[in-house]
Amino acid sequence: MAIDESLKETYEEKQHQAAYVFDPLEEADGASRPTKRRKVTKKPSKPEIQDADAWLTFQPLFGGTEDERCVRLRQQLFERSWAQINERIQRILRMTNQSTLNEVISFLQTTPDRASTGKIPSAFIITGPNLASQDLLFEQLSDALQLQVDAKVVRLRSGDASNLKAVLKKIIHDVTAREADDENDLELSTGRDGRKYLNYDLEALYAHLKSNPRRHIIIAFQDSEAFESGLLSDLISLFNSWLDRIPFALLFGVATSVELFQARLLKSTCQCLYGDQFDVEQSTSIIEKIFKAAIAHSEVPLRLGSSLVHSLLERQRDQVSSIPVFVSSLKYAYMCHFYANPLTIFLSGEIDTDILQEEHLEAVRCLPSFRRFVEAAIEKGEIKQARLLLDDDQHLRLLLRDCLQDSRRWSLNVLRKLKIFTADNNSSVDFTVLYLDAISRGIDADQITEFTEAIKRMQPGDTEAFLNQILNDVKNGDPHLGLNQWASESKESVSLLSDMLAEVKALQSDAEEQGNVLRSKYSGQTKVLRTTVIAQKVQLSQDTATLTKEDKAYTEMMDKLVEHLKETLQCESAKNLCFNELWFFDSKAPYRDVFIPRPRGVVERALSRPHDYLNCSCCETKEDGIVPSLPATAIIYQLYLETGCLINVADLWSAYYAIVGEENEEGLDERAALVLFYRGLAEMRAMGFVKQSRKKADHIAKLAWKGL
Repeated sequence: MAIDESLKETYEEKQHQAAYVFDPLEEADGASRPTKRRKVTKKPSKPEIQDADAWLTFQPLFGGTEDERCVRLRQQLFERSWAQINERIQRILRMTNQSTLNEVISFLQTTPDRASTGKIPSAFIITGPNLASQDLLFEQLSDALQLQVDAKVVRLRSGDASNLKAVLKKIIHDVTAREADDENDLELSTGRDGRKYLNYDLEALYAHLKSNPRRHIIIAFQDSEAFESGLLSDLISLFNSWLDRIPFALLFGVATSVELFQARLLKSTCQCLYGDQFDVEQSTSIIEKIFKAAIAHSEVPLRLGSSLVHSLLERQRDQVSSIPVFVSSLKYAYMCHFYANPLTIFLSGEIDTDILQEEHLEAVRCLPSFRRFVEAAIEKGEIKQARLLLDDDQHLRLLLRDCLQDSRRWSLNVLRKLKIFTADNNSSVDFTVLYLDAISRGIDADQITEFTEAIKRMQPGDTEAFLNQILNDVKNGDPHLGLNQWASESKESVSLLSDMLAEVKALQSDAEEQGNVLRSKYSGQTKVLRTTVIAQKVQLSQDTATLTKEDKAYTEMMDKLVEHLKETLQCESAKNLCFNELWFFDSKAPYRDVFIPRPRGVVERALSRPHDYLNCSCCETKEDGIVPSLPATAIIYQLYLETGCLINVADLWSAYYAIVGEENEEGLDERAALVLFYRGLAEMRAMGFVKQSRKKADHIAKLAWKGL
């Protein structure tokens, strides 16, 4: 008790002091303090072996009668297919940022000494409006800088920067965190006198770097323009004051421009920075690479139709959606196809016939493409073949296998033909447009004619480059599209094109020796304008210039080339192939409902017909009628639709109570009804249907009309 009284007297004395010095070493030695206990986390025990079907998320089709092995096979096919595509996409995303990574690393490795400049090295990375793709870029920067520049990287987002103290806490925490299994166990930064530092004091970071030196402490502001300008200026000034002790370097992710970012900072703050600007590859070119790897690739198990892909690309262009959203849209399209189509099990190659059900073969016979195939066989007089397909299951399975193999050959042929279309370097036609047109309606005669007319008018130099590009593609393929060389399969074409290339070079050389310019009769240079004066009237006529021997030979060669291209480039649409429903998906409805939601229409439908969502008998009505068993908000909404711009709350209450009051069977008393009325009205206000009116105190204003 005596000790407590003495302590109490001491505290009472200090209570009235304006300030006093607190030194914990006066009363107790630092060594006598209790040692800090290490936080020990129990390792999670191995999960118990769960049921093999616990991961099964696909549902059985055919009205619930689909075999469980088929359901599991569909889900495995989806996961396996998407894993291959996602691997290619991630590889592309990492490779697109590689040049930026190398430039930033080179900049930080060659920065001058901070002591001589007194400025913080800063890299301004122009990321563009695609903020969602910054995570991958800064993740790669963090990994690469820690390995190659001997740096510690702290990534900051605007959500982490509520105030200066919170930012400093995160910086010190991330830098001093042990690189061990337990990331939350921080090293104890203690000075020589045994003092502990506050968790937002940069002195603690300085003490830590004495024992763990680093060349750079890099602070990466991912969305730097979302930071408060005053906070950002304070941080930069604070880092500059510690620059002689802590080797700070800064990374700024800038969506607009360095000039606009600089305008947000104080001039004194900008003078503390020394840096350079780095541009990243824009999303348009990245989308084109992803399109080739995930949609047009020769090894994709599912071909997406032109209408679906057009909607994906339009949304990407119009709404400036991020690349992860585009990738998620592709994944959702794959999931929809494998989830809702029970016939996708035939894409697994050699399928076990034991798991096939009668429903599978019956569904195959109901496919529109199969019906067209049988009708075509009957028109050709192959009645026996058509009968076998309708009655013999084994014959049907053989046809199905052959058609799936034909679909793979068709995909290769389409991509090879498109490589010829894109071999003309002067053409402005995009590969994406060509591919989608070929998928939707094939390569028809009109498209081939338009292409060959442009080939006819080529100059000899352009023709030489065109033939060189085609031969290079045939002999080497295209790894971006998964195309191997097909010279062994097209020996005649390779021989013909090689002879034409040699002939063009020879004719061009002969024409130059004679001082002429090689041309064909289709080129614009052979057209001359003739002027004739008759009876003081000038008449203009178009005539053809005389062609030399070399010009005539070149014209004949171009005619041969055009005829060869017309024979080679024809291709039918994917929808004309038998069993295309198994490997071709072109439905926009699921994608539109999920990625382009209509919240207004959904809310109106939920309030007008709550039975569609609740699926209960009490909410079922005819022609959107009002019954007392409906939710209070739904009843108020129905009454709300019948009102004008201003709604008298007392009248609304009277109408509501007349519906749910005690006069009806199982009606509510006035107090319970009033509580539900207030709650429903509050929900209407929260959803933005009404607001308080300034004209009349007892009225509310109507803000939304149904269907508008």
